[in-house]
Amino acid sequence: MSTAETSTRRTQADRTATTRAALADAATEVLIERGWAAVTAIEVCNRAGVTRGAFHHHYDSLPELLADALRRLYATFVTRKRPTVTDLPSLIDGTWAIVGQPRFKAVLEAWLAMANDPTLRAEIGPVVVEFASLVNPEGKESPILVDAAHRDYYLMARETMLGLALGRATNGGKPLGHEKAVLDVLRAGASNVGQQQP
Repeated sequence: MSTAETSTRRTQADRTATTRAALADAATEVLIERGWAAVTAIEVCNRAGVTRGAFHHHYDSLPELLADALRRLYATFVTRKRPTVTDLPSLIDGTWAIVGQPRFKAVLEAWLAMANDPTLRAEIGPVVVEFASLVNPEGKESPILVDAAHRDYYLMARETMLGLALGRATNGGKPLGHEKAVLDVLRAGASNVGQQQP
């Protein structure tokens, strides 16, 4: 294979990657700004600056695009600097670092859309399971969750933080007035798990 052929193939691969990333980013932005109902091929293509033909060349459907967009978003959650997890309070901080960021609204929008759309659920259901591994008490942080009390407390804290994230999403992405107080209570309680007498 000549250098020119290699260069052309790499260029084509780069163009493909760039177009797919632009479409996925555009879909994520529409989800955040306007919700799943506004995610159309026309809107996504306009934002990405590509043709509908390019969209159909790279994705068979909007649900397939959304699945790719969510995976890419999850990757940013993993690569973003998060607090070092050493104990239950820092596990809570690490989880909040994921679900408390503004772009997490795209995940919430996708979950809500999936609940009412069997076609979408079939495509992104497996992707939702992938997200669960980021905040799963049986994941890499499991040595911190040494017993049922620690696991149960973390599950309660995680579900509370998802509620805060939903509240933030419905508040224009701004923190809720009670958010800090709730997080402080979760952290304080986490420090005391296992020390309480029955």
